[in-house]
Amino acid sequence: MRKAALAVAAALVLAGCGVPVQDDPVEVRPEIVPSQLRPEATARPGPPTTVDPSSPKTLVQFVRADRLVGSVRDVRAGSLEDRLGAVLSALIAGPTDDEQTKGISTALPAELQIRVLSLEPPRVTLELSGDTDGKSAAENVLVVGQIVLSVTALSPVSEVRLARDGLPVEALLADGALTAEPLRAVDYAALR
Repeated sequence: MRKAALAVAAALVLAGCGVPVQDDPVEVRPEIVPSQLRPEATARPGPPTTVDPSSPKTLVQFVRADRLVGSVRDVRAGSLEDRLGAVLSALIAGPTDDEQTKGISTALPAELQIRVLSLEPPRVTLELSGDTDGKSAAENVLVVGQIVLSVTALSPVSEVRLARDGLPVEALLADGALTAEPLRAVDYAALR
């Protein structure tokens, strides 16, 4: 008796779910399809995701709506160490006034200082100092993502290690995992 009642209840629920049953496909007239779903719809231009490697410019990552977005910065010609210094300075300086009016900000705490501890391409080790406490896990991931994606945009750098007081520190990956391994751009690509 109980099984029969459950079967009847299930049939009523399924029958009343609001989706009509059709035996044959129905053609949808093109004029009733929302414009964003039509094949001729064009994608809205977004922020740049790459810069020509031979250019004296690079992408420095900032934050808009909890996502990382690249902003083009001049890193002047010079040694890799000079260009790396320019990227770190741009990160610390934050977005321009014009970028801020477009909703771009930074996750880096104002007190954070970053300097190159060692540079042995393809790896760079960065010393973090200053107050970084009080950030949520999501904010910390954005901080690390900003740094890693900005620094690895400089060829031949492809790995970043973080240190505090000269000692390696673990970092959160975009998926929330904690790692002591070198950090790569692919670890934070999901934040773009």
